[in-house]
Amino acid sequence: MKHTSGTDSTATLFTEVGLLIKSRLQGAIGMPLSQCQTLWFVAQQKSPGAHTSMQDVARHFNIKAPSATFLVEELVRAGLLERRASAVDRRRVELIVTPKGRRTFKTFEAKRHAVLSKLFSPLEERDRKELNRILQKMLRDA
Repeated sequence: MKHTSGTDSTATLFTEVGLLIKSRLQGAIGMPLSQCQTLWFVAQQKSPGAHTSMQDVARHFNIKAPSATFLVEELVRAGLLERRASAVDRRRVELIVTPKGRRTFKTFEAKRHAVLSKLFSPLEERDRKELNRILQKMLRDA
């Protein structure tokens, strides 16, 4: 693919690297990346007793409620998540990672690490640190 100079070239490279990462992860994991990302988001809940809601999923992925419902329903059917009514607000549906979901999440994390390690292996440590610094700056200043 021919790259143009400047910002367009950088944006094109970001897109190509993103698609490469997505393709490699999806191939290694064996389930849709959107489901893996949703499971990851719900599993990352750190506060004891706090649970992720359907609204949290929709907000995090910047999608509408029906799309969040579809993502979550696939994970519920697979036995990776459970839906529960909140003890505090019965209108709120909380998402709980099941034991099978935790095992799947751990497997996903190991495969994710292996895929990303291989993809970034051509970069020397100082190059990875510089790339991280640049990406953090872009996110911070966005």
